[in-house]
Amino acid sequence: MNDILVLLATYNGRPWLEEQVNSVLAQQGVTLRLLIGDDCSTDGSIIDLKAMVKDDRVQIKKFDSSSGGAGQNFIRILSYADLDLFDYVAFSDQDDYWSPDKLSRAIGRLKSLNGDGYSSAVTAFWPDGKEQLLSQSMSETDIDFLFEGAGQGCTFVLRGDFAREIQFFIREHSAGLAGIHYHDWLVYALSRVMGKKWLFDPTPTMRYRQHSGNDTGARAALVGIRKRMNLIRNGWYADQVQQVIAVVSVLKESKKVFPEDFLLVWNLPDGIFRRFHLAMILLKRGRRRRTDRVVLAISSILGWL
Repeated sequence: MNDILVLLATYNGRPWLEEQVNSVLAQQGVTLRLLIGDDCSTDGSIIDLKAMVKDDRVQIKKFDSSSGGAGQNFIRILSYADLDLFDYVAFSDQDDYWSPDKLSRAIGRLKSLNGDGYSSAVTAFWPDGKEQLLSQSMSETDIDFLFEGAGQGCTFVLRGDFAREIQFFIREHSAGLAGIHYHDWLVYALSRVMGKKWLFDPTPTMRYRQHSGNDTGARAALVGIRKRMNLIRNGWYADQVQQVIAVVSVLKESKKVFPEDFLLVWNLPDGIFRRFHLAMILLKRGRRRRTDRVVLAISSILGWL
């Protein structure tokens, strides 16, 4: 058996939390513990959960102050958790539904392919019955980690030693992480700078629930597309890229990982030269998926990056 700690971040997840927790506890082929970190919920969900879940594998930590968002809550849970006794660490959202073999499949691939981090495709589903497979491109580029994560963070599974390295980094650099919105993007960026091997699994391992409260939602959904484009147009996305660059740059390994041509152009003042040269770089190397690279290139020309 494999000992694994599942970190589940909650905030007002009453409609879905019981179903998700039950799907986590029903995982096959692993020995797990579940740490639920609650971000000051006001809907009574944690009180309900304590009454419903009579399982000594579950620990609930109700934090006294709001973290400000799901990503920051995950960062806080990672910092708080005792990871020493676990072979693997996984992330869980509050509103999905896991396949029974989600964790055993991830661990099997991490072992057989000697990986450090893992993410998988998901099956997005909507209240009207619509479903869609969401998969990640596996074609890494030299700078993709500065512009995106490794897919849905709720699919992430990390080797225990790698998770402890992430935890050490978070504890040592907590002051510099306040502006990070996506914990999964941070973890993927750190994995690349640290020289870790990331595995992308094209097989979906969970059902990814779509609803009005999603932080971003499925990329193919109209709401998700609009939300992403607004984040690029108003400068929020460029700020997050800069935040990620600044955070991982504190590692000495970043000097070998960051391409000099990219940094030279990225740090130039805004102007036609920067916009078009950055667009060319992003078109070739900006993200793993070509369509995403085209969007970033156009955004650069328009001055949004």
